[in-house]
This record gives sequence, C-alpha cells and structure tokens, in this order.
Amino acid sequence: LASVAADLVLLDPPYGEGLGAAALTALAHAGWVAPDALIVIEADRLAPESVPPGFAVLETRDYGRTRIALIERAARLTPPE
Repeated sequence: LASVAADLVLLDPPYGEGLGAAALTALAHAGWVAPDALIVIEADRLAPESVPPGFAVLETRDYGRTRIALIERAARLTPPE
C-alpha cells in the first residue's frame, strides 16, 4: 500500500517528556506530514513542547494547565522564488 501524507496531525504526547517535537520530526522525515498540513500539539502550559526546525507556530491557546499549539511547516512562510 502506498502511504499518503496527512493534512491534519494531532499530537498529544505525555506532558513534560519533550516527545512532541521528536514525534513530529520523525513523522515528517517518514513523509507522513503533507507540506500544507496543520499540526496540533497538546502540552502542559508550564512546560510547552518545542517546535522542531522546519516548522512554525501559528497560534497557541491555553486552557487551564493545557496549551494547544497550531503549527505549520515553515517552508509555507517563505515566498516562492
């Protein structure tokens, strides 16, 4: 079966472990994240996940102790040549 890259990626790694960035990097390198994908990562507001190189935070929202980060590939922010 051919794999299809996801347009929407939802990540809810264990809080405080720093696994969100590692998971997103692994998914992207494996070709499972589409270039125009929206990525949503849930984390602890007091210990937010870092964003790996090649991605940019669009917006964050806090709900109690939870932070939701909306992320996209940074390449989309660069104007085409």
